[in-house]
Amino acid sequence: GKKAYIFWFIVGFIVAGIVALVSAQMIEVTAEPDFCKSCHEMKPMYEAWKKGPHGPDYENGRGVARAKCADCHLPHTSVIAYLFNKAKFGTKDLITHFVNPSGVDWIEKWKERKHFVFISNCYRCHENLTEAPKMKPAAKMMHKMLLSGKLKGKDCLDCHFYVGHGMNFEQELKEAFGKK
Repeated sequence: GKKAYIFWFIVGFIVAGIVALVSAQMIEVTAEPDFCKSCHEMKPMYEAWKKGPHGPDYENGRGVARAKCADCHLPHTSVIAYLFNKAKFGTKDLITHFVNPSGVDWIEKWKERKHFVFISNCYRCHENLTEAPKMKPAAKMMHKMLLSGKLKGKDCLDCHFYVGHGMNFEQELKEAFGKK
Protein backbone atom coordinates (compact mmCIF):
# COMPACT_ATOMS: atom_id res chain seq x y z
CA GLY A 1 0.00 0.00 0.00
CA LYS A 2 0.88 3.51 0.85
CA LYS A 3 3.89 2.63 3.05
CA ALA A 4 5.45 0.56 0.25
CA TYR A 5 4.91 3.44 -2.18
CA ILE A 6 6.62 5.90 0.20
CA PHE A 7 9.45 3.44 0.88
CA TRP A 8 10.16 2.89 -2.84
CA PHE A 9 9.87 6.60 -3.54
CA ILE A 10 12.52 7.32 -0.89
CA VAL A 11 14.74 4.49 -2.19
CA GLY A 12 14.35 5.79 -5.76
CA PHE A 13 15.16 9.33 -4.64
CA ILE A 14 18.33 8.16 -2.84
CA VAL A 15 19.44 6.04 -5.82
CA ALA A 16 18.79 8.93 -8.22
CA GLY A 17 20.81 11.24 -5.95
CA ILE A 18 23.73 8.81 -5.85
CA VAL A 19 23.63 8.35 -9.64
CA ALA A 20 23.57 12.14 -10.12
CA LEU A 21 26.55 12.66 -7.79
CA VAL A 22 28.59 9.86 -9.38
CA SER A 23 27.76 11.20 -12.87
CA ALA A 24 28.79 14.73 -11.89
CA GLN A 25 32.08 13.41 -10.51
CA MET A 26 32.76 11.40 -13.67
CA ILE A 27 32.06 14.45 -15.84
CA GLU A 28 34.65 16.38 -13.81
CA VAL A 29 37.25 13.59 -13.82
CA THR A 30 36.97 12.99 -17.56
CA ALA A 31 37.50 16.70 -18.25
CA GLU A 32 40.97 16.69 -16.69
CA PRO A 33 44.09 16.63 -18.88
CA ASP A 34 45.41 13.61 -16.96
CA PHE A 35 42.36 11.65 -18.12
CA CYS A 36 42.79 12.80 -21.72
CA LYS A 37 46.43 11.67 -21.79
CA SER A 38 45.49 8.22 -20.49
CA CYS A 39 45.10 7.11 -24.12
CA HIS A 40 48.54 6.70 -25.67
CA GLU A 41 47.59 8.53 -28.86
CA MET A 42 46.80 11.66 -26.82
CA LYS A 43 50.15 11.86 -25.04
CA PRO A 44 51.79 14.10 -27.69
CA MET A 45 48.83 16.49 -27.43
CA TYR A 46 49.13 16.51 -23.65
CA GLU A 47 52.89 17.14 -23.68
CA ALA A 48 52.50 19.95 -26.23
CA TRP A 49 49.63 21.50 -24.22
CA LYS A 50 51.78 21.49 -21.04
CA LYS A 51 54.42 23.61 -22.80
CA GLY A 52 51.90 25.71 -24.77
CA PRO A 53 50.49 29.13 -23.78
CA HIS A 54 47.60 27.61 -21.83
CA GLY A 55 49.63 24.87 -20.16
CA PRO A 56 51.24 24.77 -16.72
CA ASP A 57 54.84 24.60 -17.97
CA TYR A 58 54.68 27.58 -20.37
CA GLU A 59 57.71 29.81 -19.83
CA ASN A 60 58.73 27.95 -16.67
CA GLY A 61 55.28 28.13 -15.11
CA ARG A 62 54.69 31.82 -15.83
CA GLY A 63 52.15 31.12 -18.56
CA VAL A 64 48.82 32.76 -19.13
CA ALA A 65 45.49 31.38 -17.95
CA ARG A 66 45.45 27.62 -17.64
CA ALA A 67 42.92 26.05 -19.97
CA LYS A 68 42.20 22.36 -19.77
CA CYS A 69 41.22 20.17 -22.74
CA ALA A 70 37.47 20.58 -22.22
CA ASP A 71 37.82 24.36 -21.89
CA CYS A 72 38.60 24.58 -25.61
CA HIS A 73 37.40 21.32 -27.10
CA LEU A 74 33.85 21.26 -25.72
CA PRO A 75 31.16 23.93 -26.04
CA HIS A 76 30.17 25.81 -22.90
CA THR A 77 27.06 27.45 -24.33
CA SER A 78 24.75 25.16 -22.33
CA VAL A 79 24.91 22.07 -20.14
CA ILE A 80 23.06 20.09 -22.80
CA ALA A 81 25.50 21.12 -25.57
CA TYR A 82 28.46 20.34 -23.30
CA LEU A 83 27.19 16.90 -22.28
CA PHE A 84 25.99 15.97 -25.78
CA ASN A 85 29.35 16.85 -27.36
CA LYS A 86 31.31 15.27 -24.50
CA ALA A 87 29.41 12.01 -25.08
CA LYS A 88 29.73 12.27 -28.87
CA PHE A 89 33.46 13.03 -28.94
CA GLY A 90 34.21 10.65 -26.07
CA THR A 91 32.44 7.78 -27.80
CA LYS A 92 34.20 8.52 -31.08
CA ASP A 93 37.60 8.72 -29.34
CA LEU A 94 36.95 5.49 -27.44
CA ILE A 95 35.98 3.59 -30.58
CA THR A 96 39.01 4.98 -32.43
CA HIS A 97 41.28 4.04 -29.52
CA PHE A 98 40.20 0.40 -29.57
CA VAL A 99 39.38 -0.16 -33.25
CA ASN A 100 41.90 1.86 -35.26
CA PRO A 101 44.26 4.06 -33.19
CA SER A 102 46.97 4.19 -35.84
CA GLY A 103 44.48 5.03 -38.59
CA VAL A 104 44.10 8.65 -37.49
CA ASP A 105 46.05 11.25 -39.44
CA TRP A 106 46.76 13.63 -36.57
CA ILE A 107 48.51 16.14 -38.83
CA GLU A 108 45.37 16.48 -40.97
CA LYS A 109 43.22 16.68 -37.83
CA TRP A 110 45.42 19.51 -36.55
CA LYS A 111 45.03 21.34 -39.86
CA GLU A 112 41.26 21.02 -39.42
CA ARG A 113 41.44 22.28 -35.82
CA LYS A 114 38.52 24.64 -36.32
CA HIS A 115 36.30 21.55 -36.18
CA PHE A 116 37.68 20.62 -32.77
CA VAL A 117 37.94 23.99 -31.03
CA PHE A 118 34.90 26.00 -30.06
CA ILE A 119 35.72 29.64 -30.78
CA SER A 120 32.98 30.77 -28.39
CA ASN A 121 35.24 29.46 -25.63
CA CYS A 122 37.98 31.89 -26.65
CA TYR A 123 35.58 34.76 -26.07
CA ARG A 124 34.33 33.22 -22.84
CA CYS A 125 37.79 33.48 -21.29
CA HIS A 126 39.18 36.43 -23.25
CA GLU A 127 36.29 38.85 -22.98
CA ASN A 128 38.43 42.01 -22.92
CA LEU A 129 40.25 41.44 -26.20
CA THR A 130 40.95 45.10 -26.91
CA GLU A 131 41.80 46.20 -23.37
CA ALA A 132 44.87 44.13 -22.50
CA PRO A 133 47.44 46.60 -21.15
CA LYS A 134 50.48 45.04 -22.87
CA MET A 135 48.78 44.45 -26.23
CA LYS A 136 50.57 46.00 -29.19
CA PRO A 137 48.56 48.59 -31.16
CA ALA A 138 48.46 46.41 -34.30
CA ALA A 139 47.07 43.46 -32.32
CA LYS A 140 44.50 45.73 -30.65
CA MET A 141 43.40 46.98 -34.08
CA MET A 142 43.08 43.43 -35.46
CA HIS A 143 41.01 42.35 -32.45
CA LYS A 144 38.70 45.35 -32.92
CA MET A 145 38.29 44.46 -36.60
CA LEU A 146 37.55 40.83 -35.72
CA LEU A 147 34.97 41.79 -33.10
CA SER A 148 33.28 44.28 -35.44
CA GLY A 149 32.89 41.63 -38.15
CA LYS A 150 35.23 43.31 -40.63
CA LEU A 151 37.34 40.16 -40.93
CA LYS A 152 34.78 37.94 -42.63
CA GLY A 153 35.42 34.22 -42.32
CA LYS A 154 38.25 34.71 -39.81
CA ASP A 155 38.40 33.73 -36.18
CA CYS A 156 40.88 33.45 -33.31
CA LEU A 157 42.65 30.39 -34.72
CA ASP A 158 43.68 32.15 -37.92
CA CYS A 159 46.25 34.15 -35.96
CA HIS A 160 46.51 32.16 -32.74
CA PHE A 161 46.88 28.69 -34.31
CA TYR A 162 49.51 27.77 -31.72
CA VAL A 163 47.60 28.77 -28.61
CA GLY A 164 46.46 25.37 -27.36
CA HIS A 165 49.55 23.31 -28.01
CA GLY A 166 52.42 25.66 -28.82
CA MET A 167 54.27 26.92 -31.87
CA ASN A 168 55.95 23.59 -32.67
CA PHE A 169 52.87 21.40 -32.41
CA GLU A 170 52.77 20.30 -36.04
CA GLN A 171 56.41 19.19 -35.89
CA GLU A 172 55.82 17.43 -32.57
CA LEU A 173 52.89 15.54 -34.11
CA LYS A 174 55.04 14.49 -37.06
CA GLU A 175 57.75 13.23 -34.71
CA ALA A 176 55.26 11.42 -32.43
CA PHE A 177 53.44 9.70 -35.28
CA GLY A 178 56.39 8.99 -37.55
CA LYS A 179 55.91 11.57 -40.30
CA LYS A 180 59.05 13.60 -40.83
